[in-house]
Amino acid sequence: MKNLLLAVSLFLLSIAELFGQTSSLSGTVTDPTGAVIPNASITIVNAQTGLQRQATSDAQGRYNMEQLPPGAYILTAKSSGFVDTVMHGIQLMVNQPLTMPVVFEKLGSTTTAVTVEADATQVNTQDASLGNVIGGQAIVELPFPQRNVATLLLFQPGVTSFGVSDDRNGAVNGGRSDQGNISLDGADVNNESNRAALTSVLRVTLDSVEEFRSTTTNADASKGRGSGAEIALVTKHGTNELHGSLYEYRRGTETAANDFFSNRSGVPRAALLINIFGGSAGGPIKKNKAFFFINYEGRRDASATIVNRTVPTETMKQGIIQYRDTTGVTRQLGPAEIKAIDPLGIGINQAAFKIFQSYPAGNNNALGDNLNTIGFTFNAPVHIDQNTYIARLDYQADRDGKHSLFWRGNLQNDSSNGTPQFPGMPPNSVSLANNKGYAAGWTGVLSPTIVNTVRYGLTRAGGETTGVLNSVYTTFRGYTDRYGTSTGTARIVPVHTISDDFSWNHGSHDLRFGGVARLIANQSVSYSNSYSWATTNASGISGSGADVTPASLNISGGDRTSYQYAMVALLGIISQSTGRYNYLVDGTVLPVGAPVKRNYVNHDGEMFAQDSWRIKPNFTVTYGLRLSLMAPVHEANGQQISTDIPIGDWFNQRGALAEKGLPTSSMPPITYVLANGPQGRPLYPFHTTAAPRLALAYSPKAESGISRFLFGGNGKRSIRAGAGMYYDQIGQPLAASYNATAFGLSTSVSNPLNVYDSTQLPRFT
Repeated sequence: MKNLLLAVSLFLLSIAELFGQTSSLSGTVTDPTGAVIPNASITIVNAQTGLQRQATSDAQGRYNMEQLPPGAYILTAKSSGFVDTVMHGIQLMVNQPLTMPVVFEKLGSTTTAVTVEADATQVNTQDASLGNVIGGQAIVELPFPQRNVATLLLFQPGVTSFGVSDDRNGAVNGGRSDQGNISLDGADVNNESNRAALTSVLRVTLDSVEEFRSTTTNADASKGRGSGAEIALVTKHGTNELHGSLYEYRRGTETAANDFFSNRSGVPRAALLINIFGGSAGGPIKKNKAFFFINYEGRRDASATIVNRTVPTETMKQGIIQYRDTTGVTRQLGPAEIKAIDPLGIGINQAAFKIFQSYPAGNNNALGDNLNTIGFTFNAPVHIDQNTYIARLDYQADRDGKHSLFWRGNLQNDSSNGTPQFPGMPPNSVSLANNKGYAAGWTGVLSPTIVNTVRYGLTRAGGETTGVLNSVYTTFRGYTDRYGTSTGTARIVPVHTISDDFSWNHGSHDLRFGGVARLIANQSVSYSNSYSWATTNASGISGSGADVTPASLNISGGDRTSYQYAMVALLGIISQSTGRYNYLVDGTVLPVGAPVKRNYVNHDGEMFAQDSWRIKPNFTVTYGLRLSLMAPVHEANGQQISTDIPIGDWFNQRGALAEKGLPTSSMPPITYVLANGPQGRPLYPFHTTAAPRLALAYSPKAESGISRFLFGGNGKRSIRAGAGMYYDQIGQPLAASYNATAFGLSTSVSNPLNVYDSTQLPRFT
């Protein structure tokens, strides 16, 4: 209830914030001598939708228009005694303020209007934020092998790219990669389960993106949820003209080369067949009033991927172990010698031997030691089926653009298979996803100087992955598991975002207020810790396997590990095991193979206040404060435990004892209790963080002389400086990690290693 009241109060008091959906236009109105012109009428019209917005210059000749949808505009300026000025080609980018000066000409005898083509350089002259805007045309034309628009962040300065899946991939300026934020039409579309960088829960097709905007550093108070980058995506909208597209992209095996090692091993070239196809359409439902945009994109993969496994050699499958002695001569031990070496005198374990004989013959000597292990390479079929549906509706309630609404919906149905353990076996996993979401918003021009925008968004991540494991299992160290051990998971994560942005232009001050409320639930079903397992590990035997490694064999140091792995595997000596047990908070033990179900919930919100003070037409100071309220994540059904004292306090006491030379055994034991009990505590404290922001932006006039040479002219350069505090988000990823190893609810207990010798350890059955 506390969290619900928090969310409601955030909505009522601050409503919420708009994330990178709109732009702004400002400037000064002067005559050719540079004298300011007050009370000039400024009107802009969206060249595609007919949306209009008006403003009037103040006593210092300043005008300002906030929360304008991105797009191409026409500006018309009028003032008594001057020729009307019409400026075409004004391009507003998402979340990118544009400064456009207006210069009037004296009224002539015949000329009533001066028409010019705007040549506005996209230079930020209002704050210190760093980032770039990429338009829809460039996005369509850029090569995207994975067609993931969010990866455009990797092209920005300061962003780290490893080119592989890595928890640092997508990190910005040394920060953690999970601290970024992605929004689509003002609604969050992050993967809240792991907050992976460059990942949007809702797939954004290239043909549906109007603009991409990244902010990597110095975000103002209206942004900067975390310490990472902000990515704002805007969906295309319909215009007064009907437009559409049909497309198909194909990649085939005929344009691919074989892998070097596959070619050397006689494995044919893996199939490559990727088809991406779709179409889009947008236009008016009623001109200058209502518009639509739709997009469908499908992807069909019937490809193959190269899989490498480590299997026993043919001699090993005959019960013969090979090694090189200290003189470099290759030696063999047959079943009789192996039995003689076995401390129990049993010899080859027939159950293990049967498993080894079922492995396919190796074909890649680039893997393994080629004595007891060898590589096995094969092409595994990979099928991917993706369907993406996107629709957007826009409605202008009045001709003057004072009230406008939009709705955007996304739906996707995906399936893909993993690779099999070996040829002829079913895939180790099959993944299904049905992510979906929508966003709706209203923008109201309450007066020429007051604009308000409200947003609501629901982003629902839904998916499951099957596994093949259905019992406890044993592996043989040094060899690929004969059968897959993948486990299944299912997860549904709905995220509700309620937001508002209030702008008030008061003279030289552009004031903005707002906030955001997020309601997040993470419902999961996992079999990851549902089965116990064991392995034949020579290193876990007392003496690290010395009792099955007679000194008389004179095994070379480089072959000792290979020999021991093979010997212990054939003898079936199980030296290491891990028991996995799951409980409910009432003490009920879940049966083997039963899934663990959790529903972690957190509600958080942020509020901000900001002022952009245009001290001079070319000098702006932006200052503001962002307040974040982060309630701790909790398990909605009470399946959560905690320590009776804060772990931090326990470690502090331990450190104090260490300074006195006292042992840790002097510390009191840690007791685990119910998190919602009298002694229980939340996963982490309720965080309230205040993040001040400051930015200075100066654009030299540079009208002549050395200044023009250095700065290129008026508005061509910007000198900026900024500072601020930014906080890392905690939330769901921590809960997921905590849940996997929550002592007392999901417990893994392993036997101590190097305690028992080969006569005391169990054998494989």
